[in-house]
Amino acid sequence: MKFQKGISLLLCMSMVLGCLTGCGDNAESENIDEQTNEYPFKIEDLDGYVFTVADSNVSRWFPEEGSSDIANAVINRVDKVEELFNCTIERIDFNEEEAQNAANAGSKYADIVVCETWMLGRFLKARRLLDLAQLEGLNLDTEYWQRYGSVNILQYQDKIYAVGAPFACQHDEAFVMFFNKAIIEELDLESPYDLYARDEWTMSKLLEYCQAAKKDLNGDGVFDGNDRYGFVCGHSEDGPGVLYNGAGKKFIREGEDGHFEFELNTKDAFRVVNQISEILDPFENAYDTYSLGMEPPDIVNLFVNGQTLFYCYSRGRGFADPIYDMTDDFGVVPMPRGDDSEPDGYQCWVSHDAPIMGIFANNPDIEKTVMIVEALAYFAQEENEIEENEYLNLKLRDDTAREIVKNINKYAMADYAWIGQQCAGGFYNLVNVLRDVTMKDRSKKIMSSIQAIEKEVETGIQELEDIMLQKDTVQ
Repeated sequence: MKFQKGISLLLCMSMVLGCLTGCGDNAESENIDEQTNEYPFKIEDLDGYVFTVADSNVSRWFPEEGSSDIANAVINRVDKVEELFNCTIERIDFNEEEAQNAANAGSKYADIVVCETWMLGRFLKARRLLDLAQLEGLNLDTEYWQRYGSVNILQYQDKIYAVGAPFACQHDEAFVMFFNKAIIEELDLESPYDLYARDEWTMSKLLEYCQAAKKDLNGDGVFDGNDRYGFVCGHSEDGPGVLYNGAGKKFIREGEDGHFEFELNTKDAFRVVNQISEILDPFENAYDTYSLGMEPPDIVNLFVNGQTLFYCYSRGRGFADPIYDMTDDFGVVPMPRGDDSEPDGYQCWVSHDAPIMGIFANNPDIEKTVMIVEALAYFAQEENEIEENEYLNLKLRDDTAREIVKNINKYAMADYAWIGQQCAGGFYNLVNVLRDVTMKDRSKKIMSSIQAIEKEVETGIQELEDIMLQKDTVQ
C-alpha cells in the first residue's frame, strides 16, 4: 500500500515537474521571440488579411520597379510588411462619395485614407475618423513618426485625427524662402544665413531687403513687369497667409484653456498684417503676379531670371525645380519670424495640399489596421532617407541650406482656418479678408474689414470646436 502511494507520489511529482518544465520552455520561447524581434512593433500572422489604402497616388504604394532608388524602397516597404504579417496591401483611388456611402451604411470602406490636408474638415464633420491618440499600438511619439510625420501640426487638445505619416511625408510641402546670392552681393547686404544664425531673420529684415532690391533692369525709367523686385510667392494667393503664419500668427489659435481664440482681430496681428501689406506692395516691393494672372510654372522663372530677390514656396509638386539649374547661386532659409516672436520662433506653413493619413471609423479590424500602419511607418524611413539625401546633395548648393531643409520639420505648422473651410461657416471669408487687404483690394481698411466678419467667424469657431471635440451639437 505504501509502495503504491509512493508510486503515485512520484507520478504526481513527475507531472508537476513536467508542467513546470513545459511552462518554463514556453516562457523562455516567448522571451526569445521578444528578444529576436528586431522591430519596435507587434507582429502577428494575419492569415491573408487584405489591408486597403484609399489613396489616389499610386507611386506611394506601387511604383514602377527599378524606376528609382526611392521606388525600390517603397516596393521593399510594402513587400516587407506583407511578408511579416502574412497580409496583402491593396490600393484604391480615394472616392469621397463611396466613403460617405460606406459610412452611412456602417460598413468598412478602407483601412486608411491618404489625401490632401484640406479634406480633413469634411471627414471630421461626418465623424469618419478615429482619434489616433487613443489607438494602442500606434506609437506616434517614436523618432520615425516625429521626424517624418509632422504629427505636431494637426491636433486639438489631446485628440489627433490625422497625421502626416512617414509613408506620406510632408517635408517637401513646408514653405521656405529661396534667396538669390548674386543679388545679395550686388546690394552689399548681409547674407540671410548670417541673420538666421543670429536669430535676426525677421519680417522687418525681409521688408528692408525687398525695398533695397527694386531695380529698373531695362533702364526705361518705368517700373513694370520687366524689372526687379524683392519678393514673390510661388502661388500668388498663398503669399499673405504664409507670411502671416511665418510671423508666428494664426487666424485662430488654441488658447491656454484649450479653447479656440480668434487671433486675426488682435492688435499684434494688425501690426503684422500692416507689414505684409508693405511687403506685398505691387510694383514696389513685390512682383505683382496676382494682377498679371501668373501661374506657378511661370512665377518661378522670375526668380530664376533674377527679377526677384526672394521666392517663397514649397519644394513639392515640382514648381521650384527650375531653381536648381539656375545660373545664379541661391540659398534657402525658413520663412522670416515675427519681430516679436519667441527666439527661434520660425514657422513654416505646411501646404493644405500636403498628404495626410487618417484611419476610418466603421472598421471591425482596427487592431490589424494599427499593426500594419505602424510597420509601414517604420519601414518608410528608408525611402524618406533616400529622398532627403538625394534632394540635399543633388539639388541644394551649400551646407547651410542642407542643414536648414533637413530640419525644416521642427518649424512645420498648420492653421485650423484651412481645416475649418471644409466644415464650418465663416472660414472662407476669414482667409480671404487677409488676401483682400494686403493684395487684392489694398484700398480696404484692415481693421474695419476684419471687424466686419467677426460675428460669423466667432460662430464658425464654436462650430469647429464642437466638430473637433465630436460634440452632439454638430448638425
